[in-house]
Amino acid sequence: MNWLRIAQGVLCAVEVCGLYYIFNLFYEQKRNKLWERIGFIITLILFCGLTIFQREVGGMYSRYFMFLCIFLAVCIGKFFYNITFTRCLLVSTLYFESIYFSDIFLGYIGQALLDSIDFVDYIQFHINLERIIILGITRCFLLIVLFILRKYKIHVNNLCFNYRMLLIGFAVLEYLGLFSCEKVFIPAYREEGKIYVYFALFPIILVLTFIIVIVYIMYIEKKNEMQLMNSQNEMLEKNYHEMLLLYQKRDRIFHDMKNHLSVLSLLIADRNLDRAEEYIKKVNAPILELEHKKYTGNRIVDIILNDKIEKAHNNNIKFIINAHDIKEGIIQDIDWCAILANVLDNAIEACIKVQNDEKWIEMSISQNDCSTIINVTNIYNGEIKISKDKLESTKKNKILHGIGMESVKTAVNKYNGIFEYNWEADIFYIYISLFN
Repeated sequence: MNWLRIAQGVLCAVEVCGLYYIFNLFYEQKRNKLWERIGFIITLILFCGLTIFQREVGGMYSRYFMFLCIFLAVCIGKFFYNITFTRCLLVSTLYFESIYFSDIFLGYIGQALLDSIDFVDYIQFHINLERIIILGITRCFLLIVLFILRKYKIHVNNLCFNYRMLLIGFAVLEYLGLFSCEKVFIPAYREEGKIYVYFALFPIILVLTFIIVIVYIMYIEKKNEMQLMNSQNEMLEKNYHEMLLLYQKRDRIFHDMKNHLSVLSLLIADRNLDRAEEYIKKVNAPILELEHKKYTGNRIVDIILNDKIEKAHNNNIKFIINAHDIKEGIIQDIDWCAILANVLDNAIEACIKVQNDEKWIEMSISQNDCSTIINVTNIYNGEIKISKDKLESTKKNKILHGIGMESVKTAVNKYNGIFEYNWEADIFYIYISLFN
């Protein structure tokens, strides 16, 4: 009997540690002081002890203890991690509902296989091998899910952010199924066979709902991916086209340089220095116009920067740039287009809307052995629209212009990067970190 209690304690600890692991996997801890780390460990130990005690005294399943676990999880998540209340509640609810629903469903399966009407009472109120087997199966399944979450962390995080309402609906449906299926513990329902209706109905509904949600998400993601790819390809084509035109203009100027030198030689030979100086200015004007500065040494980055700087100057926007060497090949050209072109276009368009103040953009870009860092700061008119924790475009075609920011996020995620933004009264900040 003691080894059964030990096994149950280990499985309860796995259940609680799984929740902490999800928090650590997807969210950053607020602080990293010694007393907070000690408090973090103490809450973990107390949570495990409370769960073990409930399984010993209260039985395998308790909906009210599940509510208590969700409440404690939300408190722990909000205190120790940078996470919103809504997301913390959603993660905790889905986590414990799924575990408890799995426990009940496996209890029903055991009852059906053994053809014992009292099987669920046997595992509910007594520590026995059958209960350990059920808890062990659900916790093994939990470990598999945690492995999948770790492997596809970025994709899961994006899906949870973009389809939060679907997950909320699924959590509500899962609770209704849990509430109905727990009637398996009521002898009257078992004797009349009513419980078989619930266990045939709700698991099927949950599975079908899950399949529909997955298919819908795949359709939307594929549609967005095609839009992003078209947008990126158009931008890349535009930049390469501009580069081609630039080289053609330079070729024409260099082709005519022999004739220019001959004319200058004749003017200098005739001692006509004034006309020679005037001629030099005329020849130099188109050269200066085509001159593109090398900011980073990365060809595509410099093309984008020169193009956006020229666009800013044409709109009377002061553009200050602090750039360091950027190696080619680490970040793909199409991703440079998606990130730099979109971010700088948004900064320029924000500056254009400013009426009275001086218009300016500041940008820094650097690279080390581990990461590439991009910081962009610009003035704006103070109008920011936020919808569902996301920036909302103020333009008429919100879908089209929303693609730009989604394109940036998609490119950043390819490099397991960080994309953050913040704002003050009239200044907007963007921070991007790409891991090489």
